Amino acid sequence: MSDEEGTDGSDGEDSEARGDPPRDASPGVPDVDVAARGELPRPPGMAAEWPVIEEVTEYGTPFFDAGYDRVERPDGSRGDYYWIDPVDGVTVVALTEGEVVLVEEYRPRQRRTFLTVPGGAVDAGEDLRAAARRELREESGYVADSVEYVRSYYPDGWVRHRRHVAVATDLSAGPQELDETEFIGVRTLPVEEAFEAVLDSGAGWGLGPLLVAREAGYV
Repeated sequence: MSDEEGTDGSDGEDSEARGDPPRDASPGVPDVDVAARGELPRPPGMAAEWPVIEEVTEYGTPFFDAGYDRVERPDGSRGDYYWIDPVDGVTVVALTEGEVVLVEEYRPRQRRTFLTVPGGAVDAGEDLRAAARRELREESGYVADSVEYVRSYYPDGWVRHRRHVAVATDLSAGPQELDETEFIGVRTLPVEEAFEAVLDSGAGWGLGPLLVAREAGYV
């Protein structure tokens, strides 16, 4: 089933009635819906939000909820749009002496090792820059004197959470602060080599933040 399909040939996205789900963890983050801001035209006759008839949570874990919204489309038909709803995440493009700080970690879900940028969950009510500093320190041992928020994006059509990107500079090295279940190596590579290494490892979730940082002129 493609990510455009649900139980009746549709998929799972968001709204408030279900637009972007409210995120207490990320106050002040710009709306990523460029069409809503008038930067891209909407298809003729398409409403800003499709009415949600019913929202159903079918499955819950300590890390995410999963379920579906029963939605009325612009033509009056209805469909069930499935979603997964974890908390928002922050990723950190950390720069030291012209190199990018990367973390190497085995991922049991994919049964392989990936090279990516540091990152993790944003706690409820936590400032994004504070979350970026914390994740960078815990996973890599580096402490940043300067952290700047760059932008946010949705990494997947099925998943409601946003991925926030921060750039960290003025770093000083220190010990990692890993959880007992974490086994993470740390590497630094020149910018172009970092791009290639992350891409070669297959970690798309690491490539996205690097591209965002490049587009913003940081790397």
